[in-house]
Amino acid sequence: MTDDDEKPSDRELAYMAGRGMAYRFMLAFLLKELGEELSAAERRYVGLVAQLEETRAALRRVCEEHGDNDWRDDLHLADVVEKHLGRHLDAARDK
Repeated sequence: MTDDDEKPSDRELAYMAGRGMAYRFMLAFLLKELGEELSAAERRYVGLVAQLEETRAALRRVCEEHGDNDWRDDLHLADVVEKHLGRHLDAARDK
């Protein structure tokens, strides 16, 4: 993508989804392998990051079916739900 307002192509979306899946797998693997070497705070932080990434991936799947994926990964998840999923669901319900 060259412009912030430009929609990513299907190929770019597939690449981003695959990359994200690989990173989530690596994060879960590292968390398991490091286990006791991490402090409780570090384990909690890594767990929250993993949960964030898994939630973002789930939203991408649901938005693909019921909303739109015209959002960047750094968008606040509440905004994703409201603007890129909820509005579509509300519009479908009101038809």
